[in-house]
Amino acid sequence: MINFIILASMKGKFVSQSGSFYDNFQMMGYIVASDSTEAVSRFFDQTPYPIEWSDVEYLWAEPLTGGPETGHYGEYERIYIETLKNMHRK
Repeated sequence: MINFIILASMKGKFVSQSGSFYDNFQMMGYIVASDSTEAVSRFFDQTPYPIEWSDVEYLWAEPLTGGPETGHYGEYERIYIETLKNMHRK
């Protein structure tokens, strides 16, 4: 099992004090799982605090380990909220 950090792309933009607009990414939490897809699914199932899922575009998980297979920040599989909702309706 691997420790993962869960990140989210939020709908809407972040506006800086100077008025510049940026994409809005948030660190959502940590979870232990066997791979990044399982980490996102577990986080979605066991969210430790209330989240308005309609504000989230997609989630992804990055492993908190070192090695040549890590460090591809932002290149991991995006899992869209609608996909997670559909998986859990079945």
